[in-house]
Amino acid sequence: MGKEILEHRLDQVEIKQTRTPTQPIRFKDEVINKVRKENYVFGKMPNKFIPFIVSKDSHQKGLKLRIYKGSPGQKDTKKVFYLQFWFGNKSDIHKIGTYSQRFGVRECDEYLIGLVKTHTDMKTGYWIKDPNETAKNEKRLVDKPDTTLTAGKSLNDVIEDYCKGGFEKDNKIGKRTSKSCQIWLRYMAGYNNRQLLVEFEDNDNGEAVPTFKSNKHLRINAPRDWQDLFRKYPPGRGVKKDRHYYNRRKKQTYTITASKNKAIYDTDLGKSLIEDLKPGDLEHWLGDVSSETIKENYLKVFISLWIWARKKGWLGTNPSACPISLKTVYIKKELKKSDPYKDVAYNADNPEDFKILNIFWESCEELSEEFPWAAELHQFLLLTSIRKAEAMKYKKEYINWEKMTYVVPKGISKNRKLNKVQPITPELEILFRNILSLGERSGLEYYKMKDHPWLFGTTKSSAAKYFSKEHKQSHKSHLRTDETYTPRLRGLMRYKAENPNLIYAPKVLRKSYITLSQEVHGGRADITAETSRHVDLGQIDRSYNKPNIETRRAWASKVSKVFTFVKKRKAS
Repeated sequence: MGKEILEHRLDQVEIKQTRTPTQPIRFKDEVINKVRKENYVFGKMPNKFIPFIVSKDSHQKGLKLRIYKGSPGQKDTKKVFYLQFWFGNKSDIHKIGTYSQRFGVRECDEYLIGLVKTHTDMKTGYWIKDPNETAKNEKRLVDKPDTTLTAGKSLNDVIEDYCKGGFEKDNKIGKRTSKSCQIWLRYMAGYNNRQLLVEFEDNDNGEAVPTFKSNKHLRINAPRDWQDLFRKYPPGRGVKKDRHYYNRRKKQTYTITASKNKAIYDTDLGKSLIEDLKPGDLEHWLGDVSSETIKENYLKVFISLWIWARKKGWLGTNPSACPISLKTVYIKKELKKSDPYKDVAYNADNPEDFKILNIFWESCEELSEEFPWAAELHQFLLLTSIRKAEAMKYKKEYINWEKMTYVVPKGISKNRKLNKVQPITPELEILFRNILSLGERSGLEYYKMKDHPWLFGTTKSSAAKYFSKEHKQSHKSHLRTDETYTPRLRGLMRYKAENPNLIYAPKVLRKSYITLSQEVHGGRADITAETSRHVDLGQIDRSYNKPNIETRRAWASKVSKVFTFVKKRKAS
């Protein structure tokens, strides 16, 4: 009964349509051009969709034209193609493009063909990819250059450019020292006559400056620059070979064999591309190299060349990590000889060590007449803990008599970070006065001249050169080696101490100073670091603070006394 009454009431209700259906239009340019917003009712909606008359089985299924109400004063009708599709059980729309003279029916149809082909299943017609997601991903993509594209530079090309660039450090700002440049040049392009035409000097910043010189023996003029040097000696030319000479007195022929080592520039490996370097190739190439240390140095040079090529952009815009390292390239380890000076340090607080240091000073005074400046150099090392390589480059201008201080410039120091100002102690003042008075000796008068900048001079060159201002300002006029003096000093110390096994080397003096400093200041590594110019405090304990054998004996005995159960075994 209730059901019949309800049906009767529904028949009496008039259902009013609030939304009038939009009549579809044909998918033609002439039809779309006639579409005007004035002919349609928008209501409160800012836009309206107009369907197209298309086949349900075609690629145009779901195509619609969207027109916009616009502002009241706007006359033109904005028309945009949209595609309605189903994906993931949800209905969505995809913007195709705005209708214009450049984008009409033909362009829209071509776009639809490609879209349906790539985003739908051809058999079922179902959408398998969301075109809106595809559009978002395309916007996120950025056109990048080909990262695999390299410059095609060979190792020889990199070597030439690296030399022209001034031997820059790998991961730090600045250039290498003269010693490092000599080593790097030997491995890159040495064992060759071209190495005889280049020499390096350190400037005030501690960076090497190359100088090209002539060679009378080779009858070659000095090269103008690096390019001229490699032009005179291309790959394979000027390689050192075995030398044969005949001794007339003994009537025998002798041979001086050339080094087994080789330069990268003069081998076939130098012709290969830098990006083609592989660990196996280097292992094979290093097979004939003489020692483990030299092999490791070669690897460091290869790494420097690879880093230089990367800095220049020759390995592409996004190169991989360097394939060469001390870990990736296998090098057979050798049994290294123990360093007899590693753990040797003379502590002045110990009577025996103090006696040795006293003998050292007396021996230097006796040898000063024969070895001027070399003897004073070793005394200078003991009182200041300066490294020998730093002390040889020391200048008179670094001493300030007014403030009674001396400075160790960063240009000559090992770490090359800060200028370190140190006080002049009374003992050091005496030594400085003694060194500066060396010019009063007969034959050393030239050393008194003001334009001679070095604290430690040399007598290796002819006396005429010392009156040349250019020569005196160069590094050729300061002491550069003590290889003759050190054995003489060691022998004299052994004679005076009546100990043929006494150990002495210049590095022992720095270790002795640091050990004494630690003893005097109660183990304060921070104080010792200031006087010895150390950056890493831990390095002091690891390498320099070396107790002598008697101190270690006392330490061991103190521990050993705990083992009271150890007794001498009685003979049966």
